[in-house]
Amino acid sequence: MSSGVAIFQRAEGLYAQGNIQGAFDLYQTAVKKLLRDENVIAKIPAIVPDDFPQETLGAVWRNFVGFFRDPAMSFTQTSDPEAYKLLNSFRPSSEKSHTKLEKTSRGRVLLKGMQITAGLTLGLLAWDNRDRPTAAKRYKEALDLAATHPHFTDLPPGTVGLEKWVYLDIQQVKPNLDHLVENDTIHAQMLGGGTSGNAPNRKDVVELPLPQMRYDKSGKVTVEGSVKFATDACAKCGKRDVKLMRCSLCKKAPYCGTECQKADWKVHKVASCVGNA
Repeated sequence: MSSGVAIFQRAEGLYAQGNIQGAFDLYQTAVKKLLRDENVIAKIPAIVPDDFPQETLGAVWRNFVGFFRDPAMSFTQTSDPEAYKLLNSFRPSSEKSHTKLEKTSRGRVLLKGMQITAGLTLGLLAWDNRDRPTAAKRYKEALDLAATHPHFTDLPPGTVGLEKWVYLDIQQVKPNLDHLVENDTIHAQMLGGGTSGNAPNRKDVVELPLPQMRYDKSGKVTVEGSVKFATDACAKCGKRDVKLMRCSLCKKAPYCGTECQKADWKVHKVASCVGNA
């Protein structure tokens, strides 16, 4: 059976020949092979650019997520559900464990890098699909995770490899989240919504005097005249939706799902439930 490196090299060869789908399929195979059978922090046996992960798994992952990012390739959840499933398994909030990566300190850093870039990629895909709430949530998850490893957000001079790639990726994508958060906060104030639980769940299509800036995954900026906007937001992650669940005790705090409700419970139970019992 071929090694992960050999599969990676075959994928590179297919890409050079213009066989995009074949290369994409082999990148997925290489990621799975490395995770299942090989040393996940082994270095790639070649000289690579300084903004390229030096670990074989990181190098393959960089190319894999790059295919989802390239607007000319049009890879999506609909077109390639298995590839999307692999990408989604590394989103920061996923409950899927990656035991091999968690065994060493370098493996844990590599895992964070893969999770951050997965979250950013999923955010861009949601943004392209005009799903503002999910895009904002995925961006925030990725940036929150990046903040736990300083080199991803404040790159020391001379740093190369995985850390430089993730750092540069964050700098490129971060304007999307900044625009989403800024606009959504202003919209919520104008429409009387928020995370307090006092506003009704609703989604309004409104014509607001503020430009609706939209960045697609190629970096192109467009301005939209109207936007579907939910006034209520998850008390933990800020995701806006019309189908938020409420805390069963206080009946006020809105959550987008059980993951956020569980993550917020220690703070929320003291502030709102136990404190007001």
